[in-house]
Amino acid sequence: MQKEYRQAIDQHRQRVYSLAHYSLRAKEDAEDVTQEVFIKLWQNWQKIDHNKLGGWLMRVAHNAVIDHVRKKKLLQDNVDQHAEVEEQLGTDSDEDEIDQQVFKSRLQQAIKSLDDPFRSIIIMRDIQGLSYADIQSSLDISESQVKVYLHRARRKLRDCEGLRDMFEQQFSSAEQKAI
Repeated sequence: MQKEYRQAIDQHRQRVYSLAHYSLRAKEDAEDVTQEVFIKLWQNWQKIDHNKLGGWLMRVAHNAVIDHVRKKKLLQDNVDQHAEVEEQLGTDSDEDEIDQQVFKSRLQQAIKSLDDPFRSIIIMRDIQGLSYADIQSSLDISESQVKVYLHRARRKLRDCEGLRDMFEQQFSSAEQKAI
C-alpha cells in the first residue's frame, strides 16, 4: 500500500501543487494545500477508486484551495494579503523582457481575480493542459458546463481592461517602430 501511495504522490504532486500555486499565488500556501491533499489521499486510500485517482485528487485540491482562501478571509480583513507579489522587476534594460514580465504578472493577477469555477477551469485547461473529461471529474460538473465556463473565463480575461490596454499599447508601439 505504501509503495502505491508513494507512486501516486510522485505521479500527481506537480499537478496538485501547480493548481494550488496558480490559485493562491503563494508558494508556502500551495505547499500546505498540497500536503493537505496527500494527507486526505492517505486517509481515504481504501475508499477511493484508483482508476479515477487523478480526478479525485484535483477535486480535493480544488476544494482545499477554496477552504484555504476561506480560512484566510476569516483571519484577515484584506483578501489580497494572502497573495505573494511576483519578484520585483530588475534593472534589466531589455524592454521586451520587462514587458513580458509585466504582462505575465498582470495576467496572473487577472486569473487570480476570476471567481471559481472560472479560475480553476482556466488553470486546469490552459495552464495544466487537462482534458475536459479530467476537469469534469475534478469539479463534478458536466463536460458541456466545463466548456461553457472555460469560454466565459477566457472572455472575462479578454475583457480585462488592464490586459487589453497593455496589449493595445504594445501593438501601437510595434506599429510605430515599423514606420
